[in-house]
Amino acid sequence: LTSSLYSSRETCSSQRNQYRNYRPSWSSLFGRPATDASTVAINKEFLIKDMGVSENKLKNPRTRLIMTKECGVLEERVDWLRERLELKENEIKKITRRNPDILDLRPDTNLAAKLDYFQTRLLLDDESLRKIILRNPQILRRNTLDGIEPKLKWLQQRLDLDDEALSKMIQRFPAILENSIADKLKPTLDWIQHRLGLSDSGLSKIIQRMPNLSSCCVDTNLGLKLDWLQQRLDLDCAAVSGMIQQYPSILGCSIPDKLAPTLDWIQKRLSLTDDALAKFVQRLPALFGYSVDGNLEPTLNFYIEALGDKSEALNLLTQNPVLFGVSLEKRLKPRLEEARIAGLDIDAGCLSRIGKYTNKQWIASVDFQTRQLPPEQ
Repeated sequence: LTSSLYSSRETCSSQRNQYRNYRPSWSSLFGRPATDASTVAINKEFLIKDMGVSENKLKNPRTRLIMTKECGVLEERVDWLRERLELKENEIKKITRRNPDILDLRPDTNLAAKLDYFQTRLLLDDESLRKIILRNPQILRRNTLDGIEPKLKWLQQRLDLDDEALSKMIQRFPAILENSIADKLKPTLDWIQHRLGLSDSGLSKIIQRMPNLSSCCVDTNLGLKLDWLQQRLDLDCAAVSGMIQQYPSILGCSIPDKLAPTLDWIQKRLSLTDDALAKFVQRLPALFGYSVDGNLEPTLNFYIEALGDKSEALNLLTQNPVLFGVSLEKRLKPRLEEARIAGLDIDAGCLSRIGKYTNKQWIASVDFQTRQLPPEQ
């Protein structure tokens, strides 16, 4: 069996070289299936060893089908995709591992036309097309005329999008095209609009910023999070809606892993009552996107150390939640050093300017404050 497999492999290698120089209409690249056991074995070995496809993936009926292709089919279709999308070796392997059944599609009558369609319809340059396929290679299996185009038209009409806005949204979340209009897109968008009391324009803005909401389950995900936020912060529907419109990514956060611990940390570290906590996060809902250990805690410590007074630092931050949203390394620390070098008083007002001012405003402020200093004796 070993010598037979080796001989078949040698034959395949010879055939591949011939096919690269001459491909009749039925050649390996575009070819007909073969059922020879040794060819199936070699294709299986190529998928597992060369492309990293799991044994479990090969049990799929579609994947089993591609292993019956003529010797050289899979290798040459991989080469075609790599060249067309300018993929790196690890990228073509990633696509093949996730969706090996894509290699069942013929480049001449299927893949080439689909890639051209996506590039033209979504106004994509080569790099943007490459990124979309890398993120969601399964869309190459969808029928563009009956499956993709109706969804693009529906999304454009429902969200009032021009071609450019549609393209940006799809690039953010290509998997939106995997959803059924009747079973998923329409009922989910209708629910979000009703639950948050949004206008058509308000709904469009939220979905453009976070299109993956269209794939979330209403009952076990979105509804639970909105109900939890209302209860935890004692807010009415309008107040919660306002927070989501400012920062839709809240709905992408886990309650036990993100929402609850973030609120608990803010309330405890800033010594806030329940009412004060609700007002605080409404002013800066993006706080839910910050890491406690990597952002909030170090930033709080910065203000405490700069002022040398914890209560004064807490008072500054509770009145100005936006000061948590400033980069520690790129703004706060460099500007504090500049203020100290200039001989300025490091008080709450100075730190507020450090955090809030644009570069132009900050430079002008330092210059003005420096000129107000008494001359050195």
